[in-house]
Amino acid sequence: MSPALRICRSRFLRVPVVAAWVLLALVPFLVGNLRANLGLSPSGQAPLTCLATRGDFAHDLLVKGEIASAVHTEVRCEVRSHRDSWLRILEVVPEGTCVEPGDFLIQLDSSGLEDERNVQQVVCEKAQAEVVRLRSTHEAAQIAKQDYLQGEYALARQDAELALFVARDRVRKAQQSLSASQKLESRSYITAQQLRADDYALKAAETDLRMADVKLRVLENSSKRKKLTVLNSTLAATKAQLAAAEANSKLSRYKLADIEDQIRKCTLRAPAAGTVILAHLHHNGHSHLVEPGESTMERRVLVRLPDFRHMQVDAKVEEDKIAFVKPGLPATIRLEGMPEAELYGRVVKIDEYPAPEDWHGPDIKQYKTTVAIDAPLEGMRPGMTAEVTIHIEWLEDQLQVPAQAVLPWGDKSYCIAEGDDGWEACEVSLGPTNGMTTVIRSGVREGQKVAMSPASYRNEVSLPELEGKGAAPLQAPLAGL
Repeated sequence: MSPALRICRSRFLRVPVVAAWVLLALVPFLVGNLRANLGLSPSGQAPLTCLATRGDFAHDLLVKGEIASAVHTEVRCEVRSHRDSWLRILEVVPEGTCVEPGDFLIQLDSSGLEDERNVQQVVCEKAQAEVVRLRSTHEAAQIAKQDYLQGEYALARQDAELALFVARDRVRKAQQSLSASQKLESRSYITAQQLRADDYALKAAETDLRMADVKLRVLENSSKRKKLTVLNSTLAATKAQLAAAEANSKLSRYKLADIEDQIRKCTLRAPAAGTVILAHLHHNGHSHLVEPGESTMERRVLVRLPDFRHMQVDAKVEEDKIAFVKPGLPATIRLEGMPEAELYGRVVKIDEYPAPEDWHGPDIKQYKTTVAIDAPLEGMRPGMTAEVTIHIEWLEDQLQVPAQAVLPWGDKSYCIAEGDDGWEACEVSLGPTNGMTTVIRSGVREGQKVAMSPASYRNEVSLPELEGKGAAPLQAPLAGL
């Protein structure tokens, strides 16, 4: 075996031996530190400590969210097809296009509606022809009634009144003749037979008078009423038919106008200025981007036109932290797509009720919180992932200790601090906490050592007895913010 090979072999054989000795030397140190950190160190061993220090206290809440437009316009499909609820998309403006009010966005297939319009136009023409026919019939009925009242009836009444006048005159003359004959017969100038002839003439005249009066009353009370009933019935019927035909014609024209309006709505135009963001269509268990060949239906959002001058972050805050968040709190925003940029904003809205939970997500209630961005950057797009730091509280020059160095005991709080005579339990007055550090109002001094795990040493210091059987220390302060 060559000398070089023997040297390499001896070195490789010594490596495991050296590593074993190093591990054996480090075991006591690692175990001691582990037990101290876990609060399991034996009595008499020095605890892991820290110093109560002064500094600026910051309570921040870090949450995730998505960029959204605070002011945006949604363009929906407003077409109602009478035969098929699905409408095919024929043409779409490219996403990212800047548009002004009235600019073209999307063209939907209107061929089915155009066929309906052609059919409806024929229906409208027929309905209008029926209106013209019934209007003529109604006018003819009006003329017939007018002609009867001013013609046939007027002549018949005039004849009846003339006959009645003539009959009355004949009765008057017959009465005069009979009266004269009676005087002549009393003086024997005429015979009795001549007197009876005059009497017969009077009775005949009276009969003619009664007949003329009856004819006039029959004309007024029977013939006229019967004729007017027929004429009025015809007039009312034609009027009703005309009204129905006009209503039908109006309805037909309304349907035609509605179809033409639907055809116009097949061409979607921008209602406001903005940048085109195409929506996604969800059907048949799939999500499809709005593009030619896809189908849509009424009320579905096809295009969004966000106003990039007003942007916001829609974040969700868990319920154990929502009590700290108030409207007006300042916030710092960072975007994953623009990591070098730092934006500023403020909390403007906190939903009163939790957001709907995902069936496949964790059972944690979250509240939607809206953070308005003061000065949006060019290139920001809705849907971008944002990291929001909500600045809940900021205090300058505050005495602080780590949150785990505070021991809740009953309704009070203590720190196990190093005093002149050794370790002692110091009752402390607490300020706000951010989960990592806690502000100490009083009880310990700046620079004083405090135990990091006071619960492990509570039996080695003097603490007041808790009142009541089964009393236990309070839970540790909320951490993890």
